Order: sequence, then structure tokens, then C-alpha cells
Amino acid sequence: MKNIKYITIIYLLFIIAALFSCKKDELKVYTLEIGSETVVKGTTSATITASYTYPLKLKNVDAYVSTSSDMTAAEKFAATVTDNVFIVTFNNLQANTGYYYIYEYSNGVDIIKTDAKFFTTNDYSMPTVTTSDVSSITATSATCGGNVTDDGGLDVTVRGVCWSTSQNPTTSDSHTTDGTGTGEFQSSLTNLSACTTYYVRAYATNSIGTRYGEQKTFNTHPEGAVAGLFSVSATQQVYFSQGNLQYQASTNTWRFAEHQWDYIGGDNANISSSYGGWIDLFGWGTGNNPTNSSTNNGDYGTFSDWGNNAISNGGNTTNTWRTLTKDEWVYVFNTRSTSSGIRYAKAMVNGINGVILLPDDWSSSYYSLSNTNQSGASFTSNTITSSQWTTLEQHGAVFLPAAGRRDGTSVYNVGSDGYYWSSTAYSASSAYYLYFGSSNVIPSDSYNRYCGRSVRLVVEL
Repeated sequence: MKNIKYITIIYLLFIIAALFSCKKDELKVYTLEIGSETVVKGTTSATITASYTYPLKLKNVDAYVSTSSDMTAAEKFAATVTDNVFIVTFNNLQANTGYYYIYEYSNGVDIIKTDAKFFTTNDYSMPTVTTSDVSSITATSATCGGNVTDDGGLDVTVRGVCWSTSQNPTTSDSHTTDGTGTGEFQSSLTNLSACTTYYVRAYATNSIGTRYGEQKTFNTHPEGAVAGLFSVSATQQVYFSQGNLQYQASTNTWRFAEHQWDYIGGDNANISSSYGGWIDLFGWGTGNNPTNSSTNNGDYGTFSDWGNNAISNGGNTTNTWRTLTKDEWVYVFNTRSTSSGIRYAKAMVNGINGVILLPDDWSSSYYSLSNTNQSGASFTSNTITSSQWTTLEQHGAVFLPAAGRRDGTSVYNVGSDGYYWSSTAYSASSAYYLYFGSSNVIPSDSYNRYCGRSVRLVVEL
């Protein structure tokens, strides 16, 4: 009996050992296979994104980093595991230093470490900065700016833009200072000269040095011009003046109206060679005789352009400005192609009826206009305040107010109709002009030369 008991015990032990052996055989040890790795290095950090293949769902992956290949004094960082990708960021590293790193994971039985890999952090460097496009250009100012996209691992202590009439300007030239650190910034360029080509670059400085963005080029506008460019033919663009032309006989002074909606109105009836006020309705071609109020067409036989005169707030230089021809008015209103597809829109600006002309590069995102390119639209299709108009004007919009007309010393249709001379004769007694009213826009109408009409001058690019 005793032998039987011993045999039985031995048999049971054998069975238990066999069972454990089977369990162990059923355990499979899987190996983590690293696929692609992307290492994004900074000066004091590095982020590694790795794809992996593993039959089981990994619960966690840790990573260790050390300056020693044997991982002495390694620092542990937890990775973020999602699907078949994990990401780990090593922080508090040293610039321009070599680092070894390994991954550590569990296969359910053992803790396994991968072979060590290597990267070198970036060295400190000058910042990286880009230059913004130049905008809001006038005769004496413009807006630019930049974006500091990388500080080079050190604090950006100053940033801005620099400009010059020579290429590749530096901070030794005219420049702005616009804060510190990374990110976008805007700069105002001031005290510029009219009709001048400028070069501008953004800059950013840290303790290593100063780096510049790409160079941009722009041209300041003529003094007294609105910012927008308008095609008047297939090969020519012009700027419009900032307002209708005005004249003061007592001082023999020409000027452009301060605002685009300004007009004199009924006081044009006071026209005379000694009048101390301002007039803005002129007979055709009276650039050399602006106070002529005769109703005899024969007294307007030749055309003298008003732009031949020095205009006090338009550069004050003779022969700078000119009047559009009849064909050019037609091209502006009916022919030219624009980025937005909009050439004009009737509107009421600051309470004044008139027509808005949109420059060639106008974007509808600047301001939404209704009933565009429609001669029959009403002025109230677009009701625009003076503050809203500032936005349109900054992007080059031109406004022609309905300033009326003068016959001799009588003034009519002020505020309801607009009449703007061209430089083109129709006959010996008449000339072409732009007309607009409550129900139409006619860029090539014609009438008696003696009639006093508005003048809006242009200057060529």
C-alpha cells in the first residue's frame, strides 16, 4: 500500500508539472518592432514620433534619454500611445549635445528595452523671421511687419522692419521696433517720400545676432493720390486724386478736396476772377482760365488741362496730373478686368450720393457692396458711413460725389447728379464727360463746353 501511495503522489506531481509545462508553452513572447521614426529637434528638447508593430495593445511605453551610450543617469519620459503610434518629448536638454535614447515596454511577462539610438540637439542660432506683404501704402507711409517663427533657442530681444531706397536694408537704416519674442507683428513705416521705390525686410535679434526676412519692394504713391490702381487701357494704370479739384481765384491756388465726398455746391455761383472762396465746377479745358463763366462755347475753343498747374496738396509741381480721356472713362466703367469682377457701384457715402470706383486688385472681402456694375441702381443701394469709408479708401476705393453742374452763374442738380469732364472734344462746341444720376451711368455723354462740371484728375503709374 505504501508503494502505491508513493506512486500516486509521483504521478500527480508529474501531471501538475506537465500542466505547468503546457501553460508555459502557450505563453508567446512578442517583440516590439519600430517602424518609421521622426525626430524633431530643438535646442533644449526633442520630440520623437514612432510607428510600431505589436500583436497586442500596448498599455504604455517609456523612453529613456542619456548623454552616455550605456544609459548612465538616464532620465525617464512617458510616451503617449495611440493606435500604432507613440510620441515622446524629451525636455530640459542641452543645446548642440549628443543624446542616446531607448524605449522600454512590457510584453506581459518581461520588461524589454530596445537598442539605443542617437540624435544631436540643435545649436543656438539666430532667429528665423519672415516679412509680411506691404499694405496701406500712401505718399508718405505704409504698413508692413513680419513673423518670428523660431527664436533660435534664445529670447528674441527686439524685432521690427527696416527699409531703405537701396536693396537689402539693415537696422542701420530706418527701422521700427515692435516688441520681443516669437509670433506675428505689424509695423508702421513713416516719413517716406512720395513716388519713391523702397525696399523693406523684417528683422529679429537674439544674443547670437540679427537675422532678416525676405526683401519686399513697394512704391509710394504720388502726394494727393488715393492708394488704388485703375486700368484706363490695356497697358496703362493710374491713381486718382484724393478729391475733386478746387480753385481759389484770390490766391491763385489749386487744391484737391480734403475728403472724396466734398464738393462746393451752390457757392460755385460766385465764380469770378476776384472771388475769395473756392469753386469746383469748371468750363471745359479751363486749366489756364478757371473762372471763365461765359456761356459762349467759342470761348472754350482749346483744351488746357487743369493738371498742368501746381496743385498745393498734390505735390505742388506743374504737369504732374491730367484729365482722363473719353475712352479712358469708358474703359474704367465698362471694359477693365478686376480681381473681384467689380468696377463700380452707386452709393451714398457720409450722406452724399455718388459712384464708387473699385481698383483693379479689389477684393470683395474688404467690404461687401450691392448692385455692383449696375447703372440703374439707386444711390441707396449702398449706404456707407464715414468710418466704413475709411476701410474702403485704405484699399484704394475712389468716390465721385454728385456735385451738380453750373451754367454761367447758375448751379443745378447738386447732390443728385454727377458730371465729370474728359479731355476729349466731341465737336467744336461740345465735349465728352462722365454723367451719372439716379437711374443711369453714362461714361461718354457730351454737352456744351461752357457748362461747369467737376474735375477729378489722375496721375500715371
